[in-house]
Amino acid sequence: MPDPPEYVVYTDSELDMVRSQYFALLHSGKKKDCKMSKELCCRLVRNTVTSMVAILRASPMGKEVRYPSKLEMRAMSQKIVDYYPMLRDADTHMPYLTIYTKLYKRLQNMKSPRKRQGSMPQRGRPRKTLFSSDDTDNGTEGDLSGEASGSSDYTILLESNDDLSEDNSNAEKESQLPLPSTVPTTSNNTTLALPLLSKSASCSVPRADIGPSTAPPDDVVADHDSLKMQARHYKTLSNMYRKPNAKPNQSDVAQILDLEFEARRAFIDTDVTREEDRPRKIFEAYPCFKDIRNAMDELRRIVGGFNCKYIDQMKGRWAEFCSKVQFYGIWKKVLKPPLPLDVHGVDFTVTLFNALPSLFPSKTTPPKRLGSASEALLHILKPGEDAVLYLEKRPLSSPVLLFDGTTSIVAVGNIPVTTLPLEDFWEGMLVLMAYYYTLHLTYPKCVATVLSVIQTEVITDAIHDQDATSAYKKAIAEWKSFFEK
Repeated sequence: MPDPPEYVVYTDSELDMVRSQYFALLHSGKKKDCKMSKELCCRLVRNTVTSMVAILRASPMGKEVRYPSKLEMRAMSQKIVDYYPMLRDADTHMPYLTIYTKLYKRLQNMKSPRKRQGSMPQRGRPRKTLFSSDDTDNGTEGDLSGEASGSSDYTILLESNDDLSEDNSNAEKESQLPLPSTVPTTSNNTTLALPLLSKSASCSVPRADIGPSTAPPDDVVADHDSLKMQARHYKTLSNMYRKPNAKPNQSDVAQILDLEFEARRAFIDTDVTREEDRPRKIFEAYPCFKDIRNAMDELRRIVGGFNCKYIDQMKGRWAEFCSKVQFYGIWKKVLKPPLPLDVHGVDFTVTLFNALPSLFPSKTTPPKRLGSASEALLHILKPGEDAVLYLEKRPLSSPVLLFDGTTSIVAVGNIPVTTLPLEDFWEGMLVLMAYYYTLHLTYPKCVATVLSVIQTEVITDAIHDQDATSAYKKAIAEWKSFFEK
């Protein structure tokens, strides 16, 4: 029998991103928090088996054996859990059992059913069996529990092929192509390719006109592929929220939002619609952003990039900022002691929202129907006051918190988005900033100074010199000089 073919471990941009997240968490001791979604695991299993069958049939052995053996499936499952450690089982002796079972079940689904001959299966001339469920290799049965004697060593390589997951029918076409006699072997420490977000940085470059005899430039092809991939990610995301009251897995949504980031920001940042209508259109296209966690994560993507600890660091800076505001407010004679000591408390948060516009004032006065500038950030609902009616009459379309003493509602314009738990009420300002960034909204002029200060001091996002108003420059100078004394 000819030498067995050299199989490959399937990978693509999404799977590589999960793998990179695993090793990032591994260094911080939180590797258990990284799990591969069911959709990605199914894609890995499906495309691995398809690739193995295609490679086998294209090899010299494919004339005699049409499907991989148990030993080959076992070797592949071992290599998969080595390359994707988050798929390992708890059993240290057989950590690949689960993935092996899935691979073998997929292979059984691919095999063509055989037509029985009746009560006498060996009637007439006996037929040579090429493959059976008890597949043997060199006369020895491949079993999971032990090593098979006389088995061959199967070389498992690393393959990166995003297109394979889009159209598995290509495998049948590839099976007719001859493989090169030697294929370079890749070690287990193969350097990961950059994720899709960094690959498709030039997505705005227009496609050039190319003649029939001219090959397209590499960057144009990569750009086209990345846009096609991101369109597929958006379709997947839309399907997850198609049913009413859908509650998709948070990690699955976060992975898709990571991969579809550039196309999404291009859509949101185009400013083709009025700012008053923008929140409604974005929520229709991306209902996932009605979840505060997704909005906060989008803020992390925009400002913090791939820093998975950015949100926790930002909350730490916000707590420190709130502590400093107590002393600064007394010095500015805006706050009067005694003040609530707990910066996470409800009373302190309400006092802080009321004081911030006066501590960092803007030159523009708030609309008459709004009252004080703090109403642009927080509105305390009176007993019996309807939140929906208040939002309809509100003169601003910016994000705002509505609080009745027990429940906090996050709203954007006249759209109630979600509720904020009471224990997270102290993070309300960060939630508002997250929606400013996620929906690409402009700060209201009456609170532009205080929001700009929070942008630079807490969000750590610098302001361009041409956008820094005189009121902001004065406020930030007084703030810094107070703590430098």
